[in-house]
Amino acid sequence: MLRVSDIWSVDVLLEGTSYSSTCTLLTSPSHRVIVDTGLSIQHGELLSAIHTRGLEPADIDLVINTHLHLDHCGNNALFSRAAIVMSKAEWAWTSAFYTAIFASRTPEQAAPEFYPELASYDLTPRTIRNVARMARFFWSQERLGNEAHFHWLESSNVPAGLEILPSPGHTPHHISIRVAAATPVLVAGDAVLAEQADAKVKTMIPYSRAAFLATRDRLIQAGGTIIPGHGPLFERVKA
Repeated sequence: MLRVSDIWSVDVLLEGTSYSSTCTLLTSPSHRVIVDTGLSIQHGELLSAIHTRGLEPADIDLVINTHLHLDHCGNNALFSRAAIVMSKAEWAWTSAFYTAIFASRTPEQAAPEFYPELASYDLTPRTIRNVARMARFFWSQERLGNEAHFHWLESSNVPAGLEILPSPGHTPHHISIRVAAATPVLVAGDAVLAEQADAKVKTMIPYSRAAFLATRDRLIQAGGTIIPGHGPLFERVKA
């Protein structure tokens, strides 16, 4: 049974843009949690948003990453005291992907092992190489935080009132978080990029287009307040 003390407040620190993720603060009487930490170049903006709320990075005791694309985890290391919760399977897949494309002079040939539908998007080799170069500029394992602080979702519990929902499609092991707030809130990550399905977002293609669309539909049909990965929060009435 959920206790009154487990009810959370939800505060969007940084609203997601076309290129970087929403960063969300979840607060209960005993925990301060940040879901996704944005792109590394937003370090100052995120720090300012935290200070505006009378907090310091050391006040955050938990970081949860919906997935490990570089625009969602680039400032994990800012929270040096926090446990960092992510999917072990997501970490293994993401690490292998970046290792493969960075090691190759032809990332367009390495990427399909991880994005099997890549050919259907008709992207030129030059476009894929430019994306790989940008990823190399922003991606650094050190930005994920101290590895000693990693906790795997597959074997760790999150605080009461936070429910981890598998939401595959954007990446194979993507997760979203349902929050027991006064009005329940879904922190969707990139399982829901934005309220509009055709919103222009500069992010990776889905790992699986069919799984992504099915997941998006399932989460939106459930209704409630939805915080997407790259746009303002919105409300949907349960279908």
